[in-house]
Amino acid sequence: MEDYMNLAHEWVARLEGGAGTWMNDQTADRLAAGLNDPRGRDMMALSLLDPTLDARTLAARAADPARLPDGMGEAMDALRRRPIPVTPRPGRLTAARDTLSTLAGTRPGCAAGAMDLALLVFWLAGDKKGLDAMLARPMPDTVVNVIVRFARDHDMWPAGAAVPRVYRAPELKA
Repeated sequence: MEDYMNLAHEWVARLEGGAGTWMNDQTADRLAAGLNDPRGRDMMALSLLDPTLDARTLAARAADPARLPDGMGEAMDALRRRPIPVTPRPGRLTAARDTLSTLAGTRPGCAAGAMDLALLVFWLAGDKKGLDAMLARPMPDTVVNVIVRFARDHDMWPAGAAVPRVYRAPELKA
């Protein structure tokens, strides 16, 4: 996929504009192509993790051919310099969930990518029930699938996303 700028604008518009689930064929085709492209899908995920990034920045990140600096020391420095200081916005996660569901249903060729990104959406939202339903479906063992499943199994959720479990033990009477 070469047109990351249009993909980024379409995706951000879906997340920010309250577009609902309807979309025209051109938008659906562009988003489906983005889900099938690893850089496009990474850009879509990044927009969920850091909602402060605009479409131009997201497109530049997707089109950047250098994934990590040459030296490992430089790579570690780059990771330390750029923490994500923001948290996902619930409204954007809901919009992403609805859009991905529509795409998986109308564009079967991108269903695997849509389901993979939806796993991240459910985990970021702290939606245990939705995540369990997604993980119960047959899907390939992608990196996202394995990491999200591990996080769910070990009760690791994004800060502030999930309500802590409350255990109620019966009182013992003496």
